[in-house]
Amino acid sequence: MSLPPKSPSLKTRNPDALRPAGYLGWLACLCAALACSSETNGTDSSPVSDVTAEPSIGPGDSTGTSMSQSSSSTTSPAQPSPANPTTLPTGPSSTSTATGSDTVPSPSNANVNPAPTPPGTSGAGGGASEAGSGGTPTVMPEQSSGGTGGSSVTPGTGGVGGNTNGNAGGGSNGSPTFHVFLLLGQSNMAGYPKAQEADRAEDPRVQVLGFDDCADTGRKTDEWDIAAPPLHECWNGAIGPGDYFAKALLDVIPEGDTIGLVPCAISGEKIETFMKAGGTKYDWIMQRARLAQDAGGKIEGMLFHQGESNTADSSWPGKVATFVTDLRADLELGEVPFLAGELAYSGNSSSHNPLVNQLPSVLSNAHVVSAEGLAIDSADTQWNVHFDHDAQVSFGKRYAEKMIEALGW
Repeated sequence: MSLPPKSPSLKTRNPDALRPAGYLGWLACLCAALACSSETNGTDSSPVSDVTAEPSIGPGDSTGTSMSQSSSSTTSPAQPSPANPTTLPTGPSSTSTATGSDTVPSPSNANVNPAPTPPGTSGAGGGASEAGSGGTPTVMPEQSSGGTGGSSVTPGTGGVGGNTNGNAGGGSNGSPTFHVFLLLGQSNMAGYPKAQEADRAEDPRVQVLGFDDCADTGRKTDEWDIAAPPLHECWNGAIGPGDYFAKALLDVIPEGDTIGLVPCAISGEKIETFMKAGGTKYDWIMQRARLAQDAGGKIEGMLFHQGESNTADSSWPGKVATFVTDLRADLELGEVPFLAGELAYSGNSSSHNPLVNQLPSVLSNAHVVSAEGLAIDSADTQWNVHFDHDAQVSFGKRYAEKMIEALGW
């Protein structure tokens, strides 16, 4: 191959005096040759950035003598191609690799600790029904996530910190909830069979709004008290489905939450008595329901058992739907579940059950609670429509199962 032009600076030098000896000299000559080649081809950068060696000598002297003649037994290595300058051999004195990159840090600088990452900020705790936020990160935002907020059923958890130095957001427990349910209808909701001693076991987490003044229980009208039968008329001392409905819900609500029952059933009354248009008890129901709301209660559903006084009345489903729609609207309840119990499968009102089962088709979020297998009280020889004690206990539990399903608990 042809060599680059000789360096003009060598014309006054003695090639023999400047001829390097040994491996280092050979390396220096080779590097100088490459530099000259780069100048000739118009390139600015040298493939060797900081090699320290003897003075650079051109690839030949003024007479064209090759530097390979410095040793009679040494053959000159092949010259590197400009397209692949990194094929240069490196000698023991080289302090960096000929890659054209910055010098590799010395061991004394390799272990210097980087500046610490500033910590992320703390996430906000979850409230009663909202999620806690995650810590705000200084780097990698995708590592920040919100904590699950406490609800009426589940306590909140802390938010995840922004990064490895971030602080977690503290989730707060959900505020205790006062779950309120309206008890609507006539005698089978109020209760017919006498309560037994075991039924009177109290739990302070179940409260009832006084139906009337009752010397036997010490309960006062429109005042809250620990629930125990009778929930409705004091004089009857009966048990209805509301008692065991509330007891069953205690198994699924969080500890600290309470159940509130608002009894509004009146024995022997038709549906018309309770309706907003023309009824005499609609405002009374509204007044009691609002007492529960004023006490911090959340009305979450309605239990309904009525129809014996409207047996086989084809207009009954539509009237029930109007009654419930008005209550939901006036109390601003939204579409809270409405549970209607079937009438006894035997007895004088069994023919009304097809109308009960029409309610889900004429009223949103309406559900039917089956009365299959529930017996009529043998003491009811006059009307032959009232459930016995064990039937009321089972009926209350069935209402609870249906409400839990409807609420998604």
